Amino acid sequence: MNVLLINASAPSYNLAIEKARHYWQAKKATVHEATSVPKLFIEQFDLVWVSAIFSWHVPILIESALTALEAKIPTEVGGPGTFGLRDVIKAATGLLPQSTPDQRFERQRAALKACFWSRGCPAKNCTLGFPKLGALPICSVPVMEGWKFTLYPDTIPAPVILDNNLSALPREHQELIVEKTLAACFPIVDANSGFEPRSFRNETATRWKRLPLKAWRFAYDELAELPAVLRMMEILDDAGISRKSRHIYCLAVNEPIEACEERVRLIHEVGSLPIVQRRRPLHWMSGPLPTLHDWTEQSLIDFQ
Repeated sequence: MNVLLINASAPSYNLAIEKARHYWQAKKATVHEATSVPKLFIEQFDLVWVSAIFSWHVPILIESALTALEAKIPTEVGGPGTFGLRDVIKAATGLLPQSTPDQRFERQRAALKACFWSRGCPAKNCTLGFPKLGALPICSVPVMEGWKFTLYPDTIPAPVILDNNLSALPREHQELIVEKTLAACFPIVDANSGFEPRSFRNETATRWKRLPLKAWRFAYDELAELPAVLRMMEILDDAGISRKSRHIYCLAVNEPIEACEERVRLIHEVGSLPIVQRRRPLHWMSGPLPTLHDWTEQSLIDFQ
């Protein structure tokens, strides 16, 4: 077979595409990768898979899928970016996207640039998954992956760890991740989705500081999280971890402007790096971003 894999989110690294490549190569298929379906010589392919990481890349996914379908080539689409747009994609292409982890190659054992040691997130009190009245959800992790953890102890280590809630994982599994990643001797490790202040403990800092972390990432998305954020900062101070290495995600729009400014100001005052993120609902593809409270799109752009 000649299989064409399309990364609709290029140049971002697409872990699903990498796993799919290993999956098809194990089946002795010839695998080609691209960022869109070529209209010339398309007849050489027996199958097309298209993946989008973010919802704003779904238009590329739809365009690629339609090109392949018009040539009567069997086509599949998926990726986390499709989760909030399943109906839109189905209406445009007739295809139901694979929005949750694809079990055909989810546990693919290969040396990749990024990896998951677990799926799911038990943080049921997180307002990003259950927004306040009038807001739109932006976190699909619990619905896509489960409200309980599924642990992957046989994962091959990678320098980028994508797990969604590392500090809430069982202690033994955290130890396993650190031990195996340490043994891989990566010069830099990025716990990309970061830690969660409410589940962060002194032992968490002690455990993870053994790795050469690129940054200590965590979020301060609402003023109500301040006590947990301050406690985590104190734990990191006690562990001797530099404040400059703390990259703190700061969501804008979910609170009034003054509250968002207060959060960013505190992060600056303690000598850490605020990473302002604009709130994007799961079905957003393009155009003006929805705003709440006293925000306008221009004030949101200016604030970021």
